[in-house]
Amino acid sequence: MANIYLLINLSISNVWLAASVRANQQLLAKNNIDLVPFDSTNTDFVPYNMSFWYASANEPLSPALTEKLAAVQSSLDTGRSIIFLGQSADLHIQKTFFAFLRKHLRSENHSVIPLMIMGKPSLCMEFWWQARPQGVDENLAEKYINYARNTSKLVLQAQEEWGKEGLILIPYLHNSITPNTISEITHHIFTSIGIDDIPHMAAPLPFYGFTNTVSALRLLEARQVRHNDWPHLDSASYMAALQKLEQDWGPEPLSPLSYRQALFEKGREDQKKLEELLDLPAHSLDAPDWYGTLPELAASTPLKPERLQAFAESLTPPVRAVLLTRFANDHDFLSEDQKALALALTNTEGTEFGRMEEAQEQPLLTVLTMTLNHEKYIAQCIEGVLAQKTNFPVQHLILDHYSTDDTPQIINQYAKEYHSIRPVILNNYNRVYQNVHDLFMRCKSEYAALCDGDDYFIDPCKLQKQMDFLKSHPRCSLCFHPVAVVFENGQKSDVFPSRNILPRGIREEYYLSDMFKGNMIQTNSVVYKWRFRDGLPAWFRHDLCPGDWYWHLLHAEQGKIGFLPDIMSVYRRHGSSLFKHSFINSLEHRRKFGMAELETYHVVNEHFQGRYFLPLAQLANGILCEFLKIFMQEGDKRLLDLACESYPKFGRYFLSQVTLTSQPPVAQKGPK
Repeated sequence: MANIYLLINLSISNVWLAASVRANQQLLAKNNIDLVPFDSTNTDFVPYNMSFWYASANEPLSPALTEKLAAVQSSLDTGRSIIFLGQSADLHIQKTFFAFLRKHLRSENHSVIPLMIMGKPSLCMEFWWQARPQGVDENLAEKYINYARNTSKLVLQAQEEWGKEGLILIPYLHNSITPNTISEITHHIFTSIGIDDIPHMAAPLPFYGFTNTVSALRLLEARQVRHNDWPHLDSASYMAALQKLEQDWGPEPLSPLSYRQALFEKGREDQKKLEELLDLPAHSLDAPDWYGTLPELAASTPLKPERLQAFAESLTPPVRAVLLTRFANDHDFLSEDQKALALALTNTEGTEFGRMEEAQEQPLLTVLTMTLNHEKYIAQCIEGVLAQKTNFPVQHLILDHYSTDDTPQIINQYAKEYHSIRPVILNNYNRVYQNVHDLFMRCKSEYAALCDGDDYFIDPCKLQKQMDFLKSHPRCSLCFHPVAVVFENGQKSDVFPSRNILPRGIREEYYLSDMFKGNMIQTNSVVYKWRFRDGLPAWFRHDLCPGDWYWHLLHAEQGKIGFLPDIMSVYRRHGSSLFKHSFINSLEHRRKFGMAELETYHVVNEHFQGRYFLPLAQLANGILCEFLKIFMQEGDKRLLDLACESYPKFGRYFLSQVTLTSQPPVAQKGPK
C-alpha cells in the first residue's frame, strides 16, 4: 500500500530542510516515493505544496490544482508513495488541509503518515518575523504570538485526524541552522520513511531561511538592487562567505522585545504540553538566554562597518566585480545597506565607486521590454532593436520576470556582446505587476518605446521615423503606427488598428478623448516623450491590466497623439500570450480579465476626476454585458454581482441601460 507522507515542519529548519528533501528527489524516486508537484512561485528556493494547504474541500478546484491532484493520484494508483511539503501554524488552515486530503485523495485507501518536526516556538516566532522584510503590523504580531502559544494543538489535531500511532514527531532543539544540523534532521526524516541511504544536504541558497542573523539577511537583500539579478552572481560563493562570517555575529532579534516577553508569559503551558507530546525533559524547548532580554535590531540601524569590510574582503574578486557592476547600473536606487557595502567593496578593491552611466553615451531613447518565458521569441525582439538605424543613441532595457526557460540566458548573451542592452533579471520575486514599476523606474531617457519580448520591429527606420515625427510635431507627446498581427495557429494575419477602429478615420493627429473610444495603440507601436524621467509618482498604478492603455492615456494627457501610416512592427498572437482569448473567445477573456479591466476603468475615471465617465461607463458596459451573458447562459451571477458591488457607478449606469427579454436559469449562490 502506498503511503501519503505529510512533512509538516514547524521549526527554523523548514526552508532549508524542504530544499534538501527536494535535492534528494532521485533518491526518493529510487525508493518508490514521489514529491507532490510544487507551487510555481519560488520553487527554486521554497519547494512547498501550499496550494493544497489553502484549498477548500468545499470549493471547486482550479485547473492548476486539478492537474496537480491528478499527478498525485496517478502516483498513488501505481503504488508509489508521495510526500507533501508544507506547514501552517494556523489550526484552521491545517484542519482544512486535512479535510481536503480526506475528500480528494481517498485517504482511507492509503496510510497517511504525518511527520511533524517541532522546534522551539519562541524561535519560530522570530523566524516568522525575519520572513517578512516588509514589516509586521500589530494585528499580524498578535497572530504570531497566538500561533506560537498553540503549537501543541497542531500536534493534537494531527493525532485526532490520523491517529496517534501513525504520527511521527521529531524535535528540532537547536537555536540556529547550520549545515550540520540540517544534515542531521534530513537524515532523520529519510530514516523515518524507510530510506537507509544517506541523503545529501541542499547547498545554502540566497533566501531567508538559510541564515541566522538579521545582518546576514540584510546582506542577502543587498546583493540585488530592486531585485535585479544581473549580471549573474556566484550565489554559492556569496553564501559561503556570509555563512562563515555570521557564525561570530551573535544573536540579532528582529521581533520586538515586548512581543517576545509576552510569548514567555502566554506560552508556558503550551510549551509544557508540547514537551510532553515530544517526550522531552522539562525546559527542553526553552528559548535561548538572549530571547527575553536583548532589544530588537531596528531596521534603520546601520550595518556594522567592520562586518561589512570583513565580508567584502572574504568575497572572491569576480563576486566583488559583479556586485560593483550591479551597484553602478542602478546607482540611483541603492539602499543604505547597498551604499555601505559598495564602499566596503571599493575599499577592498582600491578603486573609487562611480556610475557606469557616466562612462557611456547617454541614450536619447530607451526601448522598454518585458519578457516572461519567451525563449522562442526574445532573440527576434532584440535583433529588431539592434537593427534600428538612428542618428541618436538607443538603449534597450529588458526586464525578465523570473522566466523558467532559457530567456535570461539569451538576454545575457546579447548583453555581453552589445553594451546598449541593459538587462533587469528579476529573481525570487512573485509580485505579478511589480515588473512594470521596476522597468519604468529605470528609464531616464527623454523618449521611450515599448516592445514586449514576444513582439518585434520590422522596419529598421521605425524609431528614427517616430523621433523625427515627434520633433517636427512638438504638440504631440506620443505617436504610433499600425502593426501586423501574426497568429501562430495559422490564422490569417491582420492589421491593427484597422481603419474602422480609428476615430474619425486616418488622421495625422488624435486627441486624448479619442482614446476613450478604446485602445487603438498596440504596445510595440508607440513612442513616448517619456513623462517619468524623474521617477514614478506615488499615484502611478503599476498593477493595472491592461496597463498599456493606461500608460498611453497618461502621456496623451500631456499632448496630442501622432499617427504614422506605415506598418513597422509585428504583434504576435500565440498560445501562451497573456491575452490569447481576446481575439478568439471574448467571453473567456472577460471571465479571466474582466474585473481587472473594470479596475483600470475605475482608476482612469478617478485620475481624470470623472471628466470621461460616460465613455468609460460605455466601455465598462461591454464587460458587464459579458458577465450578464454568463448569468443568462449558466445561471452564475457571481461576476456580475461582484462587478456591480465593486464598481457601483459603472453598475448603476449599466443597469439603467439594459433590458432583459428572457429569464436566466436558476442562479448559483453568490453575493446578493
